[in-house]
Amino acid sequence: MRNAFITLAAILVSLASFGCSPVPPDREIAKIGNTSLFISDAEFLVSIRPESARNKQTLSTDLQQAAETRRLAEVARLLFAGEQSSVQKNLANDEDARLSQIYSYFYLQANMGHTNKALLDFYKKNKNSYTDTSEFSADVSLAIFREKIAADLFLKETPALAASVNDSNRAAIIDSCRRAIATSEVERLKKLYKVELAKIEPPGAEDYYKEHPEEFQTKTAYKLLGLFDLDSSVLAGKIKGVSTREEFAKIATELPLVKQGHAIMDIGIFPDLDAAVSKLGAKNFTGILRAPNTQAYYMFYIDSIIDPQLKPFDRAKPLAKSILDGKGDFPLDSSVVLATIDGKPFITEKEVLELQSKVHPMRRANFRRENALNSLLEKNLYAKAAKEQVLDKSSEYIAWTRQLTDQAYVQILRDSLLTTTLGISEDSLKTAYEAEKDSLFAPKSFEESKLDVAVWLSIPDISYRKEFAVNRQNYEAENWEAIKRAAYRNIRYREFVGIQERVIADLQKSVPVAVTDTAWGLEFTPSNLGELVTQAKEQYDSRNLQKAKTLWEKIKVLFPQNDSIQRAASYELANIYQELGSYSASVSEYNLITKLWASDSDVYKAYFMQGFVLSEHEKNDSLALLVFEEMLEKFPLSELSDDARTMVENIKSGGKVFEDLIKKIETSSDEE
Repeated sequence: MRNAFITLAAILVSLASFGCSPVPPDREIAKIGNTSLFISDAEFLVSIRPESARNKQTLSTDLQQAAETRRLAEVARLLFAGEQSSVQKNLANDEDARLSQIYSYFYLQANMGHTNKALLDFYKKNKNSYTDTSEFSADVSLAIFREKIAADLFLKETPALAASVNDSNRAAIIDSCRRAIATSEVERLKKLYKVELAKIEPPGAEDYYKEHPEEFQTKTAYKLLGLFDLDSSVLAGKIKGVSTREEFAKIATELPLVKQGHAIMDIGIFPDLDAAVSKLGAKNFTGILRAPNTQAYYMFYIDSIIDPQLKPFDRAKPLAKSILDGKGDFPLDSSVVLATIDGKPFITEKEVLELQSKVHPMRRANFRRENALNSLLEKNLYAKAAKEQVLDKSSEYIAWTRQLTDQAYVQILRDSLLTTTLGISEDSLKTAYEAEKDSLFAPKSFEESKLDVAVWLSIPDISYRKEFAVNRQNYEAENWEAIKRAAYRNIRYREFVGIQERVIADLQKSVPVAVTDTAWGLEFTPSNLGELVTQAKEQYDSRNLQKAKTLWEKIKVLFPQNDSIQRAASYELANIYQELGSYSASVSEYNLITKLWASDSDVYKAYFMQGFVLSEHEKNDSLALLVFEEMLEKFPLSELSDDARTMVENIKSGGKVFEDLIKKIETSSDEE
């Protein structure tokens, strides 16, 4: 193993699998307005996930999200066409940062210094070695096997290292190689591009030296004669009768010059000696002292004491510079060149200042010029190398840029519409604000209240009806219309998400979509009510309850003014929640039906099912009893009334009714 890592340094120096990375043929997965979702988008989403998370389910989720984002971005492109130049400018400004990350993540770490073309060529020659069990399309083989192909190719190109690799150490060696490639790359590129860093010294070092001489003095020093023994009584015997330096010198040793607070050779730090010297002064004997490091006993004669001396500036200069450096970055003109390539400016102080300005003020003190310069060096060198490798034409870079462009447009849409006016005209907002500014929006100004006003105008009647029906005890009113202002304050935040979803659904009607490759499991939810209901029923009949639930929930959100569809959706959802084991949600939905559609001819079914779920699943017989009794009071002759009476009797008997019934059934079965 050790030999493998010794040879690694030499391998990294010679490793240079540089070459072009041509854009592979791309294919459309879905048509979205004037753009598309491509195979390269799917490949990029696979590649940025850890190997353990590269499966069909996670990709389907990620790809669906990417498709929805792209569709929303298409909406924004239509509404805010004038923002195109701004989006492109921002992306251009961040181009080097993106290229740097592509170079670092894909080229260095995942590909281990190889181009995609090199990996694909190796894969094609050794295809039988890579068994695909991921259910992915064959178009993303590189994304699936990228790290394994890169490792195999790396070992093939480094036979000396490969000879030491076996099944037990392979993972550790490859991980170590990846780290070594990544950590050595900046220095390799510095040498390759002949990077020179400017030597910049802090100004005022000599002035600081003159103004603070106490910081540049030598330590107090003293010359000593010393005598020691491991036994204090033996040492006392040795010095018995000795009273002069001359007598002591015959049995003691002259020590090297000792500096106060410093370790003494073969003795170590000796605080008691420093204290004795300070107290006694020169030409005196110390008492017997014990050294903390050696635990031996010593006696010293203080020959002389050398007072602190001011160091000459040439010796003090490094310390002065260090002190000034420690006080923070000293100012430089923004045009000062900090790094060059072949003598040409590469990084200036202006770029450092721009980078530091992006750092949060709380962290800026720890992100000084040196840190910023190192970050810029890595980014700029990686970007330069990436361009030479034509990584700006790679499928990963193109797919990521498309994704970031989508996100930029979606953010514009959110900032300009979804979190401000919700598509309501300025005049309508102003009119509503003036009408309610004292009751609902005070003390905010119109500009501060735009979103609040938009939400006020967008909350559908059914939301107030639900709030009044379910929480009537919280309001002193006879009908839901009378509670609107009070209820608005309670429901506006939870209503906001649904309002946004309706606005988005309405906007997306202008962007047609079509799935062109069904192998990826991509689906676009229709905005047409009839299609949504049909899909929801089909999913339920197919026992895909989660999808059926999602569709019915979307129907409830998108069509709040359609009372009949709201009622139907509540019945469907209450049933689906029960089948999924979400009993509390089921009870809440059935309860809503009994309150909101109390006059509906089928509402007795909601009463019965609410009581049934409470009793059988929630084990809350007391509440179930109240529900059944209310049902029997209002619907004594319904087709479920006898069943409800049986449930009541069973609850009141503590379950004995059902026990007796089960016994009768079992007995009848035995007799047959």
